[in-house]
Amino acid sequence: MDIFTMVVTVCVVGQLVCTPARFNDSTLTSEESCYARMGEITHAMIKQFALNRELKGKEVTYDVSCMDQKQPKAKLGPVQVEL
Repeated sequence: MDIFTMVVTVCVVGQLVCTPARFNDSTLTSEESCYARMGEITHAMIKQFALNRELKGKEVTYDVSCMDQKQPKAKLGPVQVEL
């Protein structure tokens, strides 16, 4: 069974820096299930952005990808973990 890492990059029009986020989920068994979970995460992020008055009316874009356990290290480098 593969463990998938979900990578989301959020960009707000007019902001100089985009916000990257990584999520690991060992319960995902396929790329399809990873992208389905990604939909839930981006929906929650959209709701959170909607609460920020500074962002009201601004376009927010998401770049999402799902990678198996070998791809993130090769493409993104080591993952930092907070304990």
